[in-house]
Amino acid sequence: LESKFSVIFHNYGQELTGLQNLYENHKGTPHIVRNMPPVAGNIMWARHLLHRIMDPMQKFHSNPMVMAGGKETKRITRMYNKMAKTLVEFEIVWYQAWVNSIDATKAGLNATLIVKH
Repeated sequence: LESKFSVIFHNYGQELTGLQNLYENHKGTPHIVRNMPPVAGNIMWARHLLHRIMDPMQKFHSNPMVMAGGKETKRITRMYNKMAKTLVEFEIVWYQAWVNSIDATKAGLNATLIVKH
């Protein structure tokens, strides 16, 4: 059973590499759901990718034999940590841009619409 976990963990490493390539190719214009605001769509895309890598890693984390592996395990774990950090930063960047745009929107809402000459 342990050998199966090792094979699955190796396949997970390949999946991480594929998701890393997907992120790099689409981070500028990610595929979002139709009629979704761009900020919410980008955040949802990043969270979806994050959940795709987090769920299997939590399963592997509960099995000490998989995590006690050698260089390959450390490489995959580092790749996972780097990818998770990148996705969280992507989400934070989009959220901060949205928060900063609120001030400009408030200024527009406070502008007078009718001016008496």
